[in-house]
Amino acid sequence: MRTLDRYIIRQFLINFAILLLVFLCLFVLIDLIVDLDEFVEAGRERATRTGNLFTGILVTVGDYYGPVSLMLYVFFSGLIAAAAMGFTLTSLGRSGELVAMATSGISMGRAAMPVIVAGCLLNVLTLPCQELLIPQFAHKLARSKNHLQYDTAPQLQVHYAIDRRRSLLSAAEFDPYRDQAMLKGVTILTRDERGMVQRRITAEQAFWDAGRGGWELIGGYAISAKPPEDPFAGPGTRGVEPEEFYQTTLTPSVLLSRRATNYPVLLSSVQLRELSQNLAPEDGPIRKIMHSRFSLMVVNMLVLVIGLPFFLVTDSGNPLRDGAKAAGVCIGAWGFGLVLLQVTATQFNPVMAAWLPVVILLPASAALLQTIRS
Repeated sequence: MRTLDRYIIRQFLINFAILLLVFLCLFVLIDLIVDLDEFVEAGRERATRTGNLFTGILVTVGDYYGPVSLMLYVFFSGLIAAAAMGFTLTSLGRSGELVAMATSGISMGRAAMPVIVAGCLLNVLTLPCQELLIPQFAHKLARSKNHLQYDTAPQLQVHYAIDRRRSLLSAAEFDPYRDQAMLKGVTILTRDERGMVQRRITAEQAFWDAGRGGWELIGGYAISAKPPEDPFAGPGTRGVEPEEFYQTTLTPSVLLSRRATNYPVLLSSVQLRELSQNLAPEDGPIRKIMHSRFSLMVVNMLVLVIGLPFFLVTDSGNPLRDGAKAAGVCIGAWGFGLVLLQVTATQFNPVMAAWLPVVILLPASAALLQTIRS
């Protein structure tokens, strides 16, 4: 059986690699044609550094679609694995190998086991992609195609972001992609329980200090809203004092996640836990993202299992008809799972919303498995 398992796994992996490559090439080609003008314009900008327009366009295309390919693998690997399973089992059926296995006493479930194991491993690979690779390219994935000529997304503005102490932070420029995140033109309004302003802190620049949990202010000073008791006192007692540091829960990740709603999906679990603590009690969407990473792997495996009964047949049927049925059912189940994963955490408990597709698809896959004739 080990020789047979290796043979089936090899055929499955070859089909998976071919389908993945074809899918990525088609996606890149279609998307590139639609927005070709954006890539040409970005290529001209990069050509000033590379000295060649064609090289500049190639660098821009690789710089954009390289990280995007990782995201595509994460979301489409389950569907591609189901397609590779279909091609593998169809090939075994047409060559009579499934019949030979059945006549030698090997059940259809046992024959499909190598495909299931290999498909599980391919889906598990999405986890290190999301935890290790994608967070490193988050600054590139956060870009729009209007900013392809830049290595990172453009600088943003911060408008009255509120922290746990009800203070408001604004900045004319926010650059979260440096080694040390930076703010320019900083204004911080500290408030009391009634929402009344107590102090107004301004600074030319601010750099995030993760060790101290706050922003190091450059050229910062604070103006107290409370008037001094002695109107004739000197400058040192008139409510203006230097301010060198401001501790807050508004980390660069928090500011960026509020500015770009899809940014938390690009973070690792460690970064998401930090973000969840700083966003509490608004941590429902973050918890859902963390659980969805595991539930999506289970959904992908269930989609693979759902497609098995259409191909594990020993009688000579119509492969085209069976493949069309399997494609409709698998794509429908996969799409249904993704739609459920998009249900907002405000409508359901975030953990329940993340695992709801698994709860629904698990009985369906179990029922379909019972139809396999061994």
